[in-house]
Amino acid sequence: LPDATRSAGLEYEKVGDQVFWGKSGSRYGYSALMGGTRDLSRTLVYSVNATDAKSAARNPVLDAITAAALK
Repeated sequence: LPDATRSAGLEYEKVGDQVFWGKSGSRYGYSALMGGTRDLSRTLVYSVNATDAKSAARNPVLDAITAAALK
């Protein structure tokens, strides 16, 4: 299926000319992600604690980590 974006619990996202497959999740107090390119030339794994465990807002540290990994 050329338009599929999910498979076996993984989800993909295209960033520039690269396709990343991964799985993310969160619970009150932390967010986690693991993923990488199909050939594993790029991988990323993180678990980040929240500054406010009851907030629904996304921790800006997550975006900074992801941006640094994709450079």
